[in-house]
Amino acid sequence: MNIDKAKDWTLKDIELIIQNNILENKQLEFKACDALKDEYKDEISKDVSSFANSAGGVIIYGIKELEEGRTIRLELDEGYDINDRINKEWLENVIYSRISPKIEGIYINPIEIKNGKVIYVVIIPQSTTAHMAGNYRYYKRRNFKSEPMEDYEVRDVMNRQKKPDLQIRLTVPREIPQDSNYTFRVLVRNTGVIMVKYFAVRICIPEQLIDKRNFKSGRRTTINGIFYREYAKQGGFRQFVFPGFHIFLENNFLPPLSALKSLEKKDLLIYWTIYMDYNNPQTGYVKLDKIIGNRILVDN
Repeated sequence: MNIDKAKDWTLKDIELIIQNNILENKQLEFKACDALKDEYKDEISKDVSSFANSAGGVIIYGIKELEEGRTIRLELDEGYDINDRINKEWLENVIYSRISPKIEGIYINPIEIKNGKVIYVVIIPQSTTAHMAGNYRYYKRRNFKSEPMEDYEVRDVMNRQKKPDLQIRLTVPREIPQDSNYTFRVLVRNTGVIMVKYFAVRICIPEQLIDKRNFKSGRRTTINGIFYREYAKQGGFRQFVFPGFHIFLENNFLPPLSALKSLEKKDLLIYWTIYMDYNNPQTGYVKLDKIIGNRILVDN
């Protein structure tokens, strides 16, 4: 279930969540309809602010969690009458009036379920500062729950807007003949709110994918028992990355990859690290299959 598309969810998506018994996680939480009442206004502000103070996420008001022995079963609740006092506008007012400062970018998606009733999918973005709940405390998501933040955590979140935030995306050509080679293109995107002046990337590629062992002097390393080659590249002189912008790095520092081997080994992982000024290194990985998709042309 892709929570990035929660703004467009319909009843079909909610039914899939219930049928597949999707578990709550750091970015997804379920609440029964009773969670929206006057006496729970502070609890609502606590839950919503905890997502903004963490990595963002989605709260669905209208799904019940039923304990069955050692397991949890999901069930669609009765929903809310859009003509009652507790409606979308009521929920928006609670969120905006009880959380300080105001969280920008919150979106409420009302989904009709039956008999004119709806449930509410609340999409909360990660914020660039810390937000206080209605009980004058700060919360974050921890162990899939909203828990009070330590002082250093509050200060760390408040400093988000003072630190750069770069993300890497690896792409390939639109069409790759099966018997040919290709090379990753490295896209660097600034998802933060300040300009980045200096950065460098490190890409780790499995040796099995590299064509004719043309390793291009990549340093050998081992990750989870698999041999990789490690490649590094610095951003160019005065190659600044402004907030919301992206750039492509020259990819001549990366080796040629075999299209045929990529098809055979598409479950292998590609690891990356990005270094930038005034922030800690950020790391991640992506499955090769997600990068190449169906772009390698298979001979019939």
